[in-house]
Amino acid sequence: MDHAQHSLIDTLALEDNPSFPASGTLIEQILSLLNSDIVFSDIIIHQNSPLMLRQPRRLVAVSDIPVTGQELEEFFEVIEPAWEERIMERAFDRAKDLYSARLRVNCFTFHARRRLGCVIRRFPAEPPTLASLGLRPDAQAFARLTSGLVLIVGDTCQGKSTTIASLLDDINRRRPGHIITIEDPVETLIPQRRCIITQREVGADGDVASYYLGALDALRERPDVILIGEIRDAETAREALALSEAGPLVFATLHARSTELGLQKMLRLLGNGEAQAQTLASSLRGVLCQALLPSVAGDSYLLATECLTVTPETAQLIEASNFPAIRARLDQLSLDASSGSHAMNDDLLRLVKAGAVSVEDARRASTDPMKFAARLATLKA
Repeated sequence: MDHAQHSLIDTLALEDNPSFPASGTLIEQILSLLNSDIVFSDIIIHQNSPLMLRQPRRLVAVSDIPVTGQELEEFFEVIEPAWEERIMERAFDRAKDLYSARLRVNCFTFHARRRLGCVIRRFPAEPPTLASLGLRPDAQAFARLTSGLVLIVGDTCQGKSTTIASLLDDINRRRPGHIITIEDPVETLIPQRRCIITQREVGADGDVASYYLGALDALRERPDVILIGEIRDAETAREALALSEAGPLVFATLHARSTELGLQKMLRLLGNGEAQAQTLASSLRGVLCQALLPSVAGDSYLLATECLTVTPETAQLIEASNFPAIRARLDQLSLDASSGSHAMNDDLLRLVKAGAVSVEDARRASTDPMKFAARLATLKA
């Protein structure tokens, strides 16, 4: 009703989703979308509005039929039996296996708790291969490390979790060991192949109360590889670094726009001291920064990455906290295909040149927009 009166959001054409069960239950409708060929990253549900899909270039309503509060309550009951208590505290995340699909559902209230809503993101049944993600060989090489710290950085919703799951599964296929993940919530399930997999969930009803406590526990659990799903605070940053010094290979994510900003944020969380910079420089093995871009056709997302493999020269720059020089060093390393590093602009210009992404989208994703503009002008000349 609200949608019909005020919304300018397009509605999906019937021929684009002919099997959608408009008169079915909300769960039946969600499952129909998950099993369809429609390209989308998220399902957005608001009480009194139709189901919405986030597609690469637009939001689209699935139908003109609004979802009722009762339908959302019934869905929340499946996701979390104690949802009424949880949602009064704050929005909450739950990972759920719903028949053949694995979902992360964020449930919340809005309009002063008078309405319910949720956002659903689906995950693959198994981690995709590194090559299928479009990850370049220098980034894939992080899976062959056996110790040290690797940071995966980028804005939110840029595919960092999927990349890490694929890196861990690549290790899982190659060598025996114990992989421990600390996630909020556990997203893609990693099957046991050559490794024992321990996926621990953070939260009041999870396996551990915080990332920090999960990291603190990990070393006593004889790990070979540890994933810290997100470094949010100083305690977790310090423990991630301590774990990498103790022997295991540690992967961790940070919200940061570029490689040098990720390193700057990590060092700030560590305390910005000279000793912390020295420890980070000696333990860090690499940084992977990534972005997802909509294709020109609007029917898919394409991955662009920036990869810094730490060399002795790079370690000296980190030790000196010389972050502007790290950008210049990355550009220099990008000229050498054997360096194990490349800049984001290399990927973006390749995608633009192939006609796969628009110049505007590439410019927005660039970690060095001025250099991107200069190289784009050279490309056009």
